[in-house]
Amino acid sequence: MTIGRYLLALITPFFLLGVTGSDLAASLRDAAAAYYANVAAIAPITSRETTIDYYQRLVDDEDMVANQPAPEGYDAATWEMSTHGIAELDLSLAHQLLTKQFVPMASIRGLGETFVRSSQDGTMQPVAVYVPSTYVPGKRTPLIVFLHGHPQSESQLLAPRFVRELAEANGTILVAPYGRGYYDFRRSTPDVYDALDAATAAFTVDPRKVFLAGYSMGGFSVFEVAPARPNVWSAVMCISGALLGNDAPKVLAFMRNTPFYVLTGSRDESIPTQYPTITASYLSQQGMPVSFYSLPNGIHRLITLLPILTQAWADMVHDVVRTAPPALGAALLPSQPPPAAMKT
Repeated sequence: MTIGRYLLALITPFFLLGVTGSDLAASLRDAAAAYYANVAAIAPITSRETTIDYYQRLVDDEDMVANQPAPEGYDAATWEMSTHGIAELDLSLAHQLLTKQFVPMASIRGLGETFVRSSQDGTMQPVAVYVPSTYVPGKRTPLIVFLHGHPQSESQLLAPRFVRELAEANGTILVAPYGRGYYDFRRSTPDVYDALDAATAAFTVDPRKVFLAGYSMGGFSVFEVAPARPNVWSAVMCISGALLGNDAPKVLAFMRNTPFYVLTGSRDESIPTQYPTITASYLSQQGMPVSFYSLPNGIHRLITLLPILTQAWADMVHDVVRTAPPALGAALLPSQPPPAAMKT
């Protein structure tokens, strides 16, 4: 038995059953070794430019599980649940690449990870999925495609419990593709739509309730991704992001009647609150339906925005437009993200 096969046999039970503490760290360490030993064979499957990214996830996850304290906004138990969820998704990702056996998206219930073949280059690209307990095949269900931030992955976006609780509360399927561009999804727009198409084929999706949401980098990217197929989206949510000037013409031309939901924390240290506020004001000035949510003392970390995220999520799913943005006069859109955003 090769070292890769030996380690693969060793790690398989862990991600299937879930473990705690030191066992999970050991599982991640062994998975990283197995993955690295087979990286040359994996590279053609998922593209050479991102192959090492998935190895690095396992290394980072081991450090996160073993050493990192709960950040602001998390208590210890919630952080542990989130980190274990991230680790188990990334272990599943590694297992699928090592075995070349990919989880059918239609089989996922609750939280899961799978791959979708890219229409852009034929590679297999990761997608995190959450299917709520209320889902019944044959019953039309809302779907949210959720774009992650930077540096972040699709597993880090969906694994936290509060995100899954939002999906449960509103009966929404969540699909989070991996953005394999450096800063935004501009190089990954086809992958977003491949994930959407795979989800609509796998599940009974209500075509009147298909939404695009994005956080941080993803909050900038929704304005690039959505106009590519504007008639697909029932509404668009921008969390801690902004509309840039070069994306505005396409948004105005193709999405003038689409509701937009814009969220910000007043103390956001990465994307200053002026960016989302100007975005919301600009769209409103153009006569577009905009709902604006600002949380006093909210920072960039998504969990700290939970009070307004809960409200905005429900509003979007239930077609409620409320809370117009402040009038700022002639709003001038930024030409690029703030410098701090490139470092987060």
